[in-house]
Amino acid sequence: MPLPRLLLPGVAVVAAAGLVAVTFLTGDDPGLVDTSDMAVDASSPGTEVTPGTAAPADAPSTGRMAPIRVADEAMAVGDPDAPLVMVAFESYGCGWCGHFHNLTMPQVMDEWVDTGRLRLESRMMPYEERALPGAKAGAAAGLQGKYWELSEYLYPYIAGSGEPLFDREPTEEEMAAYHERQAEPQMLAYIESIADEIGLDYARFLADYRSVEVNASVDTDTQMAYAIGFTGTPAFVVNGVPVGGFLSYDRMNDLLTNVLADSVG
Repeated sequence: MPLPRLLLPGVAVVAAAGLVAVTFLTGDDPGLVDTSDMAVDASSPGTEVTPGTAAPADAPSTGRMAPIRVADEAMAVGDPDAPLVMVAFESYGCGWCGHFHNLTMPQVMDEWVDTGRLRLESRMMPYEERALPGAKAGAAAGLQGKYWELSEYLYPYIAGSGEPLFDREPTEEEMAAYHERQAEPQMLAYIESIADEIGLDYARFLADYRSVEVNASVDTDTQMAYAIGFTGTPAFVVNGVPVGGFLSYDRMNDLLTNVLADSVG
């Protein structure tokens, strides 16, 4: 199907702890992010990212992803030359990111990543101030090559023990428990309790967590997300196609299938 072209910053995305929203901009077809002039100087983390003004083609492609791809292999899984590249903006401080990793990611890994069709790259974006500790924790774990190992624990932790709330707002008690899990002291204590199990050097992790480098990395990822038009997490760009909010596996599978069929190059 032909995809309508979208120039930044016209993406409308809403996703928060108690709200799921997936916004495709026109009809049932997602638009395209113009990344042609979006660049980050890797030597200067935290540099503001600005949108471009022209796209090379009115179709998805892995080439569209080049300016926003993750340089650190520790934050990526899958074949670097896969026909689909997906950059995920997420954090351990986001409950819906937790639900996505718990409910959707296992099949995405089995059916798309492990089969060589999808490269998944993660960037840390705190959708609110309370999510900042989770974003910094993800970036700090990545410096030890332990982002994906820690994700096995931290995304279930932030999601909590309950089912996703698709049909109602969370109660005050549920929100209070969620905010407690987001809080820095509780999150760091939990990470310390499982650090040995995943081979994470906690002392080094804590130093990295508090470092200028990690804060700058999170800021760079966040500025990039804002330049694309994202205001919440989880949010994804697949071969230049943006989509925000929690996606079930069926919806993610449909998205990946359609984008793959429409991709060029």
